[in-house]
Amino acid sequence: MLFSVGKDHLVIRHDTEAEILIEWEDIYVVYYYQIDCINSVLGYLAFDLTYGETIEINDNVENWEQVVEDLEKYLPSQAKDWRASLRNWSIHDDELLIYQKE
Repeated sequence: MLFSVGKDHLVIRHDTEAEILIEWEDIYVVYYYQIDCINSVLGYLAFDLTYGETIEINDNVENWEQVVEDLEKYLPSQAKDWRASLRNWSIHDDELLIYQKE
């Protein structure tokens, strides 16, 4: 799966299927959390959409750092200092709110 962040939208592409574009206006909340997978801890970015669906990607995706960089660059009205908090997040913390639609 290819996941990328653009100026006005997210793009999801899975194998040979058509791209799915999700406009920022269709995203209600973006947050980060971690889960314990016994041998490792995975971090997840979750995008709650205004029509009730959630899209999640974990930090094992090939372009994770680029996604995080682009979120910081393009995400409207983001929470202050979320990127610094993300670096120090712990499995014992709940969810890190990155964005919530006003």
